[in-house]
Amino acid sequence: MTGRAKGLPALLAAVLSSSLIGLDGMMTPLVLPAITQDPDAGPTMQQWPPAAFLLPLAGLLLVSGALGDVYDRWRVFGFGAAGFCVAALVCALAPNPGLPIADRLVQGAGAALMVPGALAVISTTFDGAAQGRAIARWSGWSGPSVIAGPLLAGALLEVGTWRYVYGALALLAALVVALIAYAAPARERRAEATVDRGAVLAVPAVAGPVFALIQGPSLGWTDPLILTAAAAGLASAAAFLWWEARAPRPLLPLELFRIRTFTVLNAVTFLLYGGLVCSGFYTVLFLRQTAGYSPTAAGLTAAVPLMVVLLLSGRAGALADRLGHRWLIAGGSLVSGAGQLLMLRAGAEPRFLAEVLPAMLVHGAGLALLVAPLTAGVLGAAGPEHAGAASGIDNAVARTGSLLGITVVGLVISAQSTASLERASAPPAVVEQARDHPLAIVPPENLPPPEIPHARKALQGAASDAFHAATAVLGGLGIAAGLLAAIGTGRRRPGDHRPADAVPLAGRTAPTRNKGCCGDRTVPRPGSPPGGVEREMAAVHRGPGTHAFNAAPPVALSCRP
Repeated sequence: MTGRAKGLPALLAAVLSSSLIGLDGMMTPLVLPAITQDPDAGPTMQQWPPAAFLLPLAGLLLVSGALGDVYDRWRVFGFGAAGFCVAALVCALAPNPGLPIADRLVQGAGAALMVPGALAVISTTFDGAAQGRAIARWSGWSGPSVIAGPLLAGALLEVGTWRYVYGALALLAALVVALIAYAAPARERRAEATVDRGAVLAVPAVAGPVFALIQGPSLGWTDPLILTAAAAGLASAAAFLWWEARAPRPLLPLELFRIRTFTVLNAVTFLLYGGLVCSGFYTVLFLRQTAGYSPTAAGLTAAVPLMVVLLLSGRAGALADRLGHRWLIAGGSLVSGAGQLLMLRAGAEPRFLAEVLPAMLVHGAGLALLVAPLTAGVLGAAGPEHAGAASGIDNAVARTGSLLGITVVGLVISAQSTASLERASAPPAVVEQARDHPLAIVPPENLPPPEIPHARKALQGAASDAFHAATAVLGGLGIAAGLLAAIGTGRRRPGDHRPADAVPLAGRTAPTRNKGCCGDRTVPRPGSPPGGVEREMAAVHRGPGTHAFNAAPPVALSCRP
């Protein structure tokens, strides 16, 4: 330990911050049904709360670590926790469900600042063997705590309202702020560091298309606001890529995409996170709104895949050494996709033991196979000297995939629900209700009483059809990711535990220390055991609690080389 910061409080701050982000991801789909029942809830309330959180998280993740270089890592970490705390508290006290959407943007920005901060405070507080033990405790303690998220949210919803859940998040965030204030050393400014100004274009590049996709069905796809948002987003994306191609120290080194394995595995990451996050999100909504599961029962269901990952993922590294990352990623993706497709057997009132639990177990087993090898493959393809940039890119790709997945699959659900009701000749008021809340079985208030039973049955059937359509898409994404990993990644040479087209390391020696946006970090030494380099980097990169429901966003080693 450096002696400038207090070890245990610093470690607890890192653990709680990672757990906090994971808890938010697990709690959100449980809270949404309660929010959408609010009389003031609008037609897009199922998509905006998670999208508003993921939007700044995806857009700011690349730059957040670089801010720590300039303005002190502890300071940036504290600002992120404080912003998250205030936003969660305002959500808890909000008089209507519209206000939390704006606060979710602030929460997402705070989370983006905390993601690299968790590892940064560990790497700057502990040295040598103590650092390795601290990282192991951070990962080990944070994972199980995330499992408590859906159970806690379910219990709070049973006894109170959705505001209780945000209040609990605010209390935990306040504890993180207090720990940071207690443990932080004297402010340390790194004058030589700079922030890539082009990073400001990343947020509108993602925000424009997402806004158009969410609001398009209600405003109309040809509405000037929708067209302007989409065009502005695409223009920002083009400008961002142009800038990064010319920046002297880019946050997004485009030359890494010349490595086939790196590019293919990032595409696999995009597909998987777009499908896996949506799978958990919309499965919980379906169980809560359509099947009538209690908050606690739905929360327990959401925790099943994570439990499987925590139990089995430790063996994936050993299998990767024998079989190679390629086949574990491909096989895990296929198994995970098959688990999602098993939910096609679930009717409008699914039986937990016979239909839901088997799908969750298979889904979790696939995740246990692929999560660590996928990250190790990405970082191994780039090589240790590019691990910081590869880490930041992979994190941003995962968050963007999650964001676009929730948005696009929401369109599929809404369109299928509306089509099913129109085929059943449902009254226009019922069709409109399903368009606004496609998985909810709530007939319109102005419907004549004799028509309510028929409308409820029609809504239930339409919601089941919509969920099956989404499940087919999500399972297909998993299978497509598996096939892409099997066909597109390079073959591993005998005795070589890095992809065949990775950046060559001949004539170079991996340094034992490497500076990045998260501070000095330990890089595995030459002579590490087979697969050790990638596994050690992957364990730090993904962080604790990584799984299908986005329990804890990946934690970047560094956000730039």
